[in-house]
Amino acid sequence: MRVTQRQRNAARRGFTLVELLVVVAMVGVLAALGLVGYRKYMNAAGMGEPKAVMQSIRGAEESYKAEMLVYLDCSGTLDDWYPSADLGDSKHAWNAVHDDADEWRMLNVSTDGAVKFGYAVVAGVSNAFPTNTGTTYTWHGLPGSPLTDPQFAPNGPWYVIQAAGDRDGDGTLALLLTTSTMSGIYWENETE
Repeated sequence: MRVTQRQRNAARRGFTLVELLVVVAMVGVLAALGLVGYRKYMNAAGMGEPKAVMQSIRGAEESYKAEMLVYLDCSGTLDDWYPSADLGDSKHAWNAVHDDADEWRMLNVSTDGAVKFGYAVVAGVSNAFPTNTGTTYTWHGLPGSPLTDPQFAPNGPWYVIQAAGDRDGDGTLALLLTTSTMSGIYWENETE
């Protein structure tokens, strides 16, 4: 069978349908992999704010205790959120008008800008944490709330820091908690 000049020129001009479908499939696979990585990155970035602010609050509490010998109780209860009780997906200025704003100013915590999460700090000097965290939820890897776990029981001055926020507006809160007796931060619904 003889191939004419015209057929050779046609073969040089474009892709075959099979080649085009292979390229489209490869681009689709790469896009799917990129989307999975992007979602993981966005979830990790969304939890960066409360973790950074909670570490800042932890440092401020330790500085306050070094001067005053007790930790500062900023919120009164663990469901009294600062800077706003609105835990939706909107941001709020850190130095907002709030009933507990004077205590938060005394703590001297600052942020880089507006925050999406609400924060609460309760402190005391007894040998027990408050057990009411303001919301009913379970903790990853623990049989109950860390506040009721004997291994975290305080011996002297203590504080509890809690953060909550609804990052995507679906009504499910991402919740974080740490205390003066814990080295880490516990969370619920990190990816909410």
